[in-house]
Amino acid sequence: MLETMKNMYEMLADVCARNGDKVFFVRENKTYAEFLRAVQKRAVLLVKQFHIKKGDVVALLCSNIPEFIESYYAILSIGACALLLDTGLAHEEHINMMKRTGAKLALADRPHMFDCDVEMVNIQNVDDTDETEFIAADVKRSDIAQMSFTSGSTGNPKVVGITHGNLLSLCEGAEDYTHVVKPGFTFYGFLPLYHIYGIVINVVCPVTMQGKLLLQPVLKPAEFVADWKQYKPEVIPAVPRIWEVFYKKIVDGAREKHLWTIMRIILALQKPLRKIGMGGLVNKVTKPVHDIFGGRTRVLVSAGAPLKPTIRKFYEKLGFSVGDCFGLTETTGPALFNWAVPKKNGRGIHYAGPLRGNELKIHNPDKDGVGEIWFRGPMLMPGYIGNDEANAAAFEDGWFKTGDVGMLDSKGRLVVKGRQKQLIVLESGKKIWPEEMEDLYLQNPDILAAAVFEYKINGKIVPYAVFQVKPGTKAEYISLLVKASNLKIAQYKWVKHFAITEKELPQTSAKKIKHHMVKELLERGEYQRCDG
Repeated sequence: MLETMKNMYEMLADVCARNGDKVFFVRENKTYAEFLRAVQKRAVLLVKQFHIKKGDVVALLCSNIPEFIESYYAILSIGACALLLDTGLAHEEHINMMKRTGAKLALADRPHMFDCDVEMVNIQNVDDTDETEFIAADVKRSDIAQMSFTSGSTGNPKVVGITHGNLLSLCEGAEDYTHVVKPGFTFYGFLPLYHIYGIVINVVCPVTMQGKLLLQPVLKPAEFVADWKQYKPEVIPAVPRIWEVFYKKIVDGAREKHLWTIMRIILALQKPLRKIGMGGLVNKVTKPVHDIFGGRTRVLVSAGAPLKPTIRKFYEKLGFSVGDCFGLTETTGPALFNWAVPKKNGRGIHYAGPLRGNELKIHNPDKDGVGEIWFRGPMLMPGYIGNDEANAAAFEDGWFKTGDVGMLDSKGRLVVKGRQKQLIVLESGKKIWPEEMEDLYLQNPDILAAAVFEYKINGKIVPYAVFQVKPGTKAEYISLLVKASNLKIAQYKWVKHFAITEKELPQTSAKKIKHHMVKELLERGEYQRCDG
């Protein structure tokens, strides 16, 4: 069915027609039929009152509320393009982005509204239009559906244009996992909607997979836990940083009760324990963790950055199906899943991989199989808009050079080593991948976040680390933890120079640590150095 569809509105209308009386927006108790009517009413408003036509650009600037999603589909339904603006940026940046893309209108919620040359309308205004006047535009798969900026707004930033075909390819790939993420499952929606993964996991997948959506506009763990307890979602997507935070909380809780050692032993031996009839003991360990997430959660999705292997394995041992995806805005999000899921026939495990019709390869691998990750397929953007120089550098023979470096393991799972530009190369020629080192040190519960990067000490290149530590943690204790961790790896990788802070390390809106800013703050004396 999806293969014959031309655009995203056709997909939406088809799903809503088949699920009309079923709830889509959980918190608002709004059905699919009501959702579609809201989309059509908003589309009529855009055409009649604001004279938006096919090819026009409409900016979206707001938090995670139903009106964002309704407006998004309304914009696409009339052949216009949605410009996704990061709510965390300064208004000057928003203005530059709207000017660069020629935006005709901006829809924003009240906290994000401001005066500018582009007409800005409250996205939560009630539409008094008649949905029966709605006429869907003739939109093709090749038409641009949405635009995003991949970097800041100064200089010559890159603008990614994602087509209806890119998004429909994502929908087609999602069909292959409906035996795991089943129709009717509730998706928890707190990932920011302006981010590609917010679009993928909060806007597209809950619809195409005929699920429900529980939106959360407030980014506070206490709000998350309250929602999970009340609504019990089956699918919880988050960025790796969130999964790391909950991992630390779970471990700390077990340590305080002197149960961490026995918990690890039981999780490691759970298969033989279940075989000999001691499954109740395993459940006693796993149930309290499942209860944190509401008790019905089946699938955890990690997006926006590579999930540390230690963290993924921990949640898998607890019985969650962990969808750890790799991708960029340019690849419409999840170019590949590291996801151990049951095969449809129930026999064995399938280790996911690229979504249907897409390909991923390791370009020019070294003797260890490590090389740059390249991608091609129907989920790949047609190119950066108005940037021939960037396109010439990013594409080769139809392949997109992601700038990330990795390898494929024996099961075909992608192991991301890190960004090519963050690779540490010592004078000896040996290479150190910051991601691998950060994963190692984060296994210490007193280290809450880590940033490893190249640095010069006495004219010599070394790996340097900045650790966010628990309040009150002494540098001497962290030094002991670092030395103990170093014994697990080759000596040339050892971090001997580091700094600590109790403050949160600077992060992007997707919760990725900004290594360059950490380095700048270090050199400005913001962190307590522990060199030696």
